[in-house]
Amino acid sequence: MMENQRELFLQIPDTVAVTDAYGYVLDFNRNDAVTALAKGLRLTKLFPDVLTAAEATVRIGDSVYRRVTTPVIGGKTVIGYTVIFTDITEEERLSQENLARRQELAALAEAKQNANQKLADYALEVKNLSDYAEQLRIARSIHDDSGHAVTEIHTICQMCLTLMNQDLQAYRDLLSEGIEICKKASGGGKQEEFGSLAELAESFAKRASFPIHIKSEGAEPAFMKERYAVVARMVKEAYHNTLEHSLADEMEITLSGEDEDAGRGASDSPGRAQFTIAIRDNGCFRGPFEKGFGLLAMEEYVKASGGELTFETAENAGFGIVARWKNGGDRHE
Repeated sequence: MMENQRELFLQIPDTVAVTDAYGYVLDFNRNDAVTALAKGLRLTKLFPDVLTAAEATVRIGDSVYRRVTTPVIGGKTVIGYTVIFTDITEEERLSQENLARRQELAALAEAKQNANQKLADYALEVKNLSDYAEQLRIARSIHDDSGHAVTEIHTICQMCLTLMNQDLQAYRDLLSEGIEICKKASGGGKQEEFGSLAELAESFAKRASFPIHIKSEGAEPAFMKERYAVVARMVKEAYHNTLEHSLADEMEITLSGEDEDAGRGASDSPGRAQFTIAIRDNGCFRGPFEKGFGLLAMEEYVKASGGELTFETAENAGFGIVARWKNGGDRHE
């Protein structure tokens, strides 16, 4: 090569080898890619297809290179070859990472679709069944599958964050869809906030179709603040249970609280705060007493919040529900 051409040749950032018509290396400008490269070496010993494949991807050690072979024509015959090795290690890594993410996202999307189909099938089955025991079993299955579906959708929302630098619009659409489904599945939307449980009960009483009398005794302990949602579900279930299964036309809700300082004795030991909610109607109970799905569910979520639940039944008297929480009660979310 002429000197100026040689200088340009050495400045090429990729590894470039020039061979004769038989593939013997005549010159090369770098040895980053092929450390064993040397003048007089026949490239087909390292790459058997180097003279027949115009382009190929090759792995050398921990690096990946794009190899491009171009014939050098002299007159009408091939007098040699120029072979360029371009380092694409990072490009290949990103490509494989993107492929893995897309495959994972596709798997999660399929799982979501399967979960939705299960919910649709279960809903249709429940609608057509009259046997109560079978309906109860399916209702619980729907609850479990719904929880799994929400988890999968939430995972999709997290995974789609990885797409924000690749396909921003697809990321936004998928994230919005996942968030909306999660909100609906978990009863989303902004919930009404209350300053006390007495205020919560009064608010519910205003919307009831029969009189609900509220009695509040003592102070509400601070630990009950985390249990407002449980109390709201309990009051609602008790009201609908009375409405559907009782001849009652009135209900009484008594809120009894004891704060942290109550119960201190002569030893000056700290008291243990507790809170009780008693709900009673003026109906006329006739046995035997059997817990339906609603009361069984009420037992579960009151117990999960660290409380104890009892039912008071007496022949020809009203039906009572009593829930009691003590400070320090274990919660099982």
